Formats: sequence, C-alpha cells, structure tokens
Amino acid sequence: MKAPLLPILIDPAELIDKLSDPRLLIIDLSYRGAYDKGHVPGAIRMVYPSILNAHDNSDCDIPSNEVLSHALSVIGLTPEHHVVAYDGQGNPMASRLFWTLEEMGHTGVSVINGGWAAWKSEGLPAEQKCSVPQPSNYQARRTGKALATKEYILSKIGDPNTVFLDSRTPEEFANELIITDRGGKIPGAVHFDWLNAVDEENGMRLRPKEDILRVLHRLGATPDKEIIPYCQTHMRSAHTYFVLKYLGYKNILGYAAGYSEWGNDTDTPIENEQKAA
Repeated sequence: MKAPLLPILIDPAELIDKLSDPRLLIIDLSYRGAYDKGHVPGAIRMVYPSILNAHDNSDCDIPSNEVLSHALSVIGLTPEHHVVAYDGQGNPMASRLFWTLEEMGHTGVSVINGGWAAWKSEGLPAEQKCSVPQPSNYQARRTGKALATKEYILSKIGDPNTVFLDSRTPEEFANELIITDRGGKIPGAVHFDWLNAVDEENGMRLRPKEDILRVLHRLGATPDKEIIPYCQTHMRSAHTYFVLKYLGYKNILGYAAGYSEWGNDTDTPIENEQKAA
C-alpha cells in the first residue's frame, strides 16, 4: 500500500504550497453562503446532506453504496485522489466525510487543522469563484469496518472493553436539552463534549495531543479499549472519531444513525431516561 500524500491532520500553512497538486481533491463542506464568500483556492463545495440517509427514526445514517457512489462522483472523486476536507464550523462536517471515506476504505484523506477559521486567521489566499468538478464514476463500497449499528451497540452494552463516548453538549447529556423522544444516554456512556478537543481561541485548531489524551484517559477511554463515539447525528462524534484516529487509537467505530435513532426508538435501553416535554 502506498503511503498517503499527506498526514491526516494538516495545518493550513503546510497545505498552501500543495494546492496545485492534481492528486489532491480539496473539499469544502460549508454552507453555500459561507463557501460563496470565500474558500480555499480550488476547493469544491460538497453538499453535506448528500452523504446522509434519512430513514425511520434517524435522519443521519450512512447511505447505500449507490447513493454514496453518486455523491462522490458528483465531486469528481477517484480512487487515486487524496481528499483534503474542511468546513467553516470547526470541522464536524469535514470529519463526517473523513469517517465516511474511512468506512469505504479510501485511504488518502486529510482534514485541515481548524478548517476555514484557521485558514482565515493565518491570512492565507482565498477565492470566491465556484470550482466546478469534472464528474467521475466513483464506486463506493461500504466495508463495515468503521460503522457501529444499533444492533452492534446493543451487543456491547456492559462490555468492560468497550467505551461509549457521548460527544454531545453538557446540556444534552444532562437532559437539560432533549431533542429526541427520550432523553438520556446509551447505558454506561461517558461524556466527552467534542469541543473538549478544540481550541476555540486558536482558529478552532485541535488542542495539544497530551491535553486531549489526559481527558480521554480520565474517562477510561484508553487506546486498549474499543471506542464508540456518538452524538445526535454523528457529526460531532465524527469529529471525535477523527481526533481518536489522529491520536493513534486503532479500535474505533462511529454510530452513524446516532442518538437520533437511539432516543427515538421505543425499545432501546436508556440510562437516565427522561421523556421530551
């Protein structure tokens, strides 16, 4: 297997001299208005919902191979491309694309440290023109290697070697904000707000590795365990998944359907359950 062109986390200044490399595909997952105001030169905007699947109780599950193939062909992805993703919200959407490509076994994927906020803070060049991709014929194939389903999570509740990381806000975790029919958490889950890994005063870049590891270890989320981060829609928890990858964790799965599925299901076990008002 060839070594990736870039590390999975790349600082804006390290990317600037590589933007003209045809092997790179720069993907902006920001909202249309934000993209139009300015983006990384050459970046192609991807419509974030195109990599989501709404069904039953969840509006954020992973789509079928056919839907993913179409979404990734629209942006011109080929198996040879190294994807560099970012967004303007601290990279939760970019991380969801990272996780999606991981689930498909696409090995060349990076995220810009801090995303658009960091790029702007360094005063790097930006453009406003829309970059139009050459459509491809990408064939997506889900592998199951990065995906935790509801059934899988049910089988892991109470397993001392599995840690559920709840990446929602403190208000959601404590039922001060209930978005689903049933508030609470997956039994045994520990709270790791996704922003624990982000330095909001430093262009939304990641905090130093040792600081993040200190928090994770205190929660029992050590590299020898299986870690399953989740949030409401696997956007914030995709960021946590990416952070764990960056830290060198090997045994990580993402719950794509998220707590939107778990909390709206009538039969799933919930710790600290509280009905929505």
